[in-house]
Amino acid sequence: MLDENEFSEHESESATWIALADLMTGLMAIFLVMCMIIMTNQDRTRILIIQSISEIAKQKNINIKVDQQTGDISITDSILFDLNKSTLNEEGRNFLTRFVPIYSQVLFEKLPSEQSKQVSRIIVEGHTLLGPTGQYAPNMQLSLNRAYAVAAFVESMPDFSHKDEFLKKLTPVGRGYLDSKPYNHPEDRKVIFTFQFSSKLNQQELISNS
Repeated sequence: MLDENEFSEHESESATWIALADLMTGLMAIFLVMCMIIMTNQDRTRILIIQSISEIAKQKNINIKVDQQTGDISITDSILFDLNKSTLNEEGRNFLTRFVPIYSQVLFEKLPSEQSKQVSRIIVEGHTLLGPTGQYAPNMQLSLNRAYAVAAFVESMPDFSHKDEFLKKLTPVGRGYLDSKPYNHPEDRKVIFTFQFSSKLNQQELISNS
């Protein structure tokens, strides 16, 4: 049998574990609430970006395809590049000269300041067809070269609204044929502009959503 001291120690240890369990449960609840706040804020920002860029592009007669779920903006690569080339053609340069300033305007002017800060990266992705041979390295290199060509041209463009901020967040990425369909489809030859959100949640966002 347990004597009085042993029972007291056992009871104290049990109380400690219960307190720790309650603490962990509380922390988990706080974490889940913060995750929900972050996701809600990001959804609002994504919707506003999609609506704004779609509206302005239509007004300016700029032909882009906007994914209504993700906000990804697809540009058929034939507009920007000749077949199997990574040098921007004249049509591509003209297109970017018209498109990039309005994209920057949406991200850094149309959005409220706190929502604009949520956008941590502006990604330009190069994509290719699967092709008959499905060669990984050449397609990856071609797609990356095209993404770099777009980024380099944006840097060389005359000043536009928030150009420095746009360039600081601009990240070229090559995807090759990794996201292509199992058969050759012209839509797989494209360049995509997309954005990523920061996972950080600042104090002001917590206050505004509490």
